[in-house]
Amino acid sequence: MKKNHDIYRFIPFVYLIIGPIWVFGTDYLLKDPINTISEDVLFFQTFKSLLFVFFTAILLFVFIKNLRNTKLIEEEKEKLTLLIDTMPDAVSFKDGEGKWLQINKFGAELFELEGVDYRGKTDKEMANYTDFYHDALIYCIDTDEEAWKAGIVTRCEETIPLRDGSSKTFDAFKIPIFNPDGSRKGLVVIGRDITALKETESMLRQTEKMSVIGELAAGIAHEIRNPLTTIKGFLQMGKDHTINLAPHTDMLIDEIDRINTIVNELLIVSRPSDVIFSNKNINTIVKEVIQLMSTEASLQNIQLNLIEIENFETHCNDSKLKQVFINILKNAMDAIATQGTVNITIADKDENYFAITFEDNGCGIDENRLKFIGEPYYSVKEKGIGLGMTVSFSIIESHKGTITFSSQVDQGTSVEVLLPKSKLQAVS
Repeated sequence: MKKNHDIYRFIPFVYLIIGPIWVFGTDYLLKDPINTISEDVLFFQTFKSLLFVFFTAILLFVFIKNLRNTKLIEEEKEKLTLLIDTMPDAVSFKDGEGKWLQINKFGAELFELEGVDYRGKTDKEMANYTDFYHDALIYCIDTDEEAWKAGIVTRCEETIPLRDGSSKTFDAFKIPIFNPDGSRKGLVVIGRDITALKETESMLRQTEKMSVIGELAAGIAHEIRNPLTTIKGFLQMGKDHTINLAPHTDMLIDEIDRINTIVNELLIVSRPSDVIFSNKNINTIVKEVIQLMSTEASLQNIQLNLIEIENFETHCNDSKLKQVFINILKNAMDAIATQGTVNITIADKDENYFAITFEDNGCGIDENRLKFIGEPYYSVKEKGIGLGMTVSFSIIESHKGTITFSSQVDQGTSVEVLLPKSKLQAVS
């Protein structure tokens, strides 16, 4: 195609050569030998013809150049369209008024809009072409407006239902484009299918949770065995009629309640559940984790100290946060070779966040290794599998918080978990 364009470029020049030959040739052939024309008139006619040839050559050159540019633009547009259509992401373009300009094949198939003339139509108008995805397209109006108001690239997760009852999760990027005067020019929307990634992440979290439960099993068994031994001993003596059980009934009930509490706490952490968020008291969650870990800490001669500077509520899933706190405490206890201490502090950070800080006096972590904590399959422990902190980082990120490490070798490690304060608490 480029060779054809190069040929077209020479047409005006060929015309510019042939034109004068034609003018002089026709003048010579049509010259009347009887009625001679004056030299001035003949020169003027020839000059006029040559001038005409010159200007038409210029016009031809401009026309061919524009035609060539148009064809190049069309070729580039075809290449771009082919590229966008072969992308494994949903890609769409809208103008400043929210009217559709283009959507790739993946996006059209996703919303069941194949064959629909979408150009120049808004999301509201396009929603009329599909009953199943009507609400999803209407929802796009609000999220597009949020991107326009933000004025920068925005990113969010959007779940699209499918007709078979399942759904797909997309990592959606919305890129607003503005004219020099600040008016809206266009909006680019790119949705990457991360369904498989989210499923893998969910499996990873569950695997890590079960790993934590397995590590707790020894301590829990020891904690339950003590009251069971007491209950069994009194029942055996009652059966042998060596004591009267009546005076000891309250004590036996307390021991059973103690076992029930331990089992309930273990179930809260281990049972799979939907990630439902609600306002919870963080102090209560931390206390329950400390109670759950206290037996294992006692077996290792480690003291767990809770310092409550203030009480806070946060919008969270308490089971997920317990998983994070258990993992951090386990790491702190593993870092302590013999007798040691782990201080847990709950304190205000700023007007939007509070901090739960875990400080141990263990072996510490080298600075070169500290920066890799949280990466999948990276562990500072000899037998660690490197998934615990990866999952913990992901959980805290889903709670709109952060985890920060600071450590010195042979002095200890501090882990600060920042979480947002509950909106209800902020209002009150």
